[in-house]
Amino acid sequence: MENADTALPLLRSLCPPPTHPELGRATGSSTIPASHNALVKTYGTGCFDEFIWIFAEGATSTQLDITERTRELRAILRGKELVAVRNDLGDHGLHANDLVQWGVTDNADVLAWITRGKAEEWPTAIIQAGQLRAVASPHSSTATILHLLTRSTVVPFFPPDFPGEQPEFATNPYG
Repeated sequence: MENADTALPLLRSLCPPPTHPELGRATGSSTIPASHNALVKTYGTGCFDEFIWIFAEGATSTQLDITERTRELRAILRGKELVAVRNDLGDHGLHANDLVQWGVTDNADVLAWITRGKAEEWPTAIIQAGQLRAVASPHSSTATILHLLTRSTVVPFFPPDFPGEQPEFATNPYG
């Protein structure tokens, strides 16, 4: 099983990063796991395999900024019971403020950390658009992307043609 330290080199060999990643204006916040900061430093903001967008702290586009997207996600989820999501994640005590959104799919599915424990150990919740279903990944953002691109993790509400045979990364078109 890949951890945050081994996932990035494997991801780099599977899906080469851009020569000049869009890095934004990261503030070096201690609230973002170091493994995600390494992912963003390597790839920048942008899209894996024309489907999964990754966010960065201080991104040049608010559409790809972790702080802005998390604020919006929490506002949407605040006050909702999230029964299906809590049931799918096996965590009935989950609250909107426990989530930090680090990515999104083209279908508006959310990729967010469940912020419990040490930042480097935060699992990822993949929440279907409309909060209908959810899948938990016990991995870092980097390892979650690697597992999705290699089909080690299959999300039942993702399109059947994801991922493609040769995943690519596209830089941020908003920047």
